[in-house]
Amino acid sequence: MMDATAVEDVAARWVAAWTTGRTSALFTLLAAGARVESNLDPDGDFIEKLTGYAAALTSVSVFSRTVIDLRVALVYDCAVGTEQFRLAEFLVLTPTGLIAEVRRVYDLYAIERLMPDLLLET
Repeated sequence: MMDATAVEDVAARWVAAWTTGRTSALFTLLAAGARVESNLDPDGDFIEKLTGYAAALTSVSVFSRTVIDLRVALVYDCAVGTEQFRLAEFLVLTPTGLIAEVRRVYDLYAIERLMPDLLLET
């Protein structure tokens, strides 16, 4: 079993990868067949939407991080211009340190107002 420090390290690498648009690094952290759920585009391409979301942000930082065993709950402070809003994300790691599950809960009201292009079908 991984210890809390190792789990925090994986979460930190995940955060650094998506917030800087390093998509290839995301693939190295995901387990084969990882389960991904999102209220932004439940049937679409998670990485594509995540990349577009990150590119549209003016800033993003981790507001809160909680680690329990192999689970991580993250709350992000996000901004587009002067508008601030939050994003919640939940990760479940495998015992080998890969991410087996990702669940994201976006503030769809903020996205509709500030990033409407992300809601369009691709």
